[in-house]
Amino acid sequence: MLNYDNINFDTLPLWLSFILCLSMTAGGLLILFRFHQTRKSSSFQYLQYFLILLYVYGYYSVWSAILLSGFMQIENIERIALLLAQLGAPFLLVSLSMLLVWAARLQKRPVIPVLLLSAGFSVAIVLTLAWSGVSLASSLSSLGSVFAITSTLTLLGLLLTGKQPFISQRGKRWLMMLMFAAGIIHLLIFTPLTALQHFNGVFAFLFYLFNTAMVVVYCYEATEEMAPPSLPLDDILRRYGISKREADVLRGIYAGQTNQEIANQLFISLQTVKDHSSRIYQKTFVKNRAQLTTLIRESQNS
Repeated sequence: MLNYDNINFDTLPLWLSFILCLSMTAGGLLILFRFHQTRKSSSFQYLQYFLILLYVYGYYSVWSAILLSGFMQIENIERIALLLAQLGAPFLLVSLSMLLVWAARLQKRPVIPVLLLSAGFSVAIVLTLAWSGVSLASSLSSLGSVFAITSTLTLLGLLLTGKQPFISQRGKRWLMMLMFAAGIIHLLIFTPLTALQHFNGVFAFLFYLFNTAMVVVYCYEATEEMAPPSLPLDDILRRYGISKREADVLRGIYAGQTNQEIANQLFISLQTVKDHSSRIYQKTFVKNRAQLTTLIRESQNS
């Protein structure tokens, strides 16, 4: 029989939050690397840098501080946790800078003015808080939260006023809401809510959730970079006797689109896409999408 006396129920929410963050990390990275194969724009790599560095910050700074202060009973543990938070702050600053670079390049704007604008806002807010007598408990980590807020405002302004199409209307609404949420949660750092028992675990969960969801929404709803790459297929078409309509399906498969996405794009039925795919596999002597993609990539490099 399970002995409930040995279970510390106070730490269960913390462990649940940690497990969920690990799951979001794994899912976010898998999606990033999946879509990396079909992204031709150089701006997408900065979105990758953003999320990877954000995860580094999350585990090195946020979760290490939470786990140390919550489970280790040693002298000056709070100072050690605070030191880790400060040392990890540069990862957050660099990751947010990568997000700004991504947005600037996506909208074909000069990068340096965008970074300077966000940094200027951050300095102005910090100076205003200092002048108002607000005590910043940890300078580097607090500066990171301030920069996260100003970066969000800069991003929203940049993407809302930009004229370059980059995402579907539905995706744009979700992306803007998630960006706003990812920035606004940092305001909680400067409120009395930090004294609540499970504040750190909840903050970490929301931090991972909003930022990961933001990248996932962009990956699946992007229009500018989701377009099937322009492939020199003439040689493949002649070699394997692939028809024009089969070539359209082939491009969709190489772009990583699902059968339903290909059907929607070509205005044909799902069964028609499956029939074309089956004939393509037969003609090219492959068994699945992965082998077909490899065949196309090798033919391009040969």
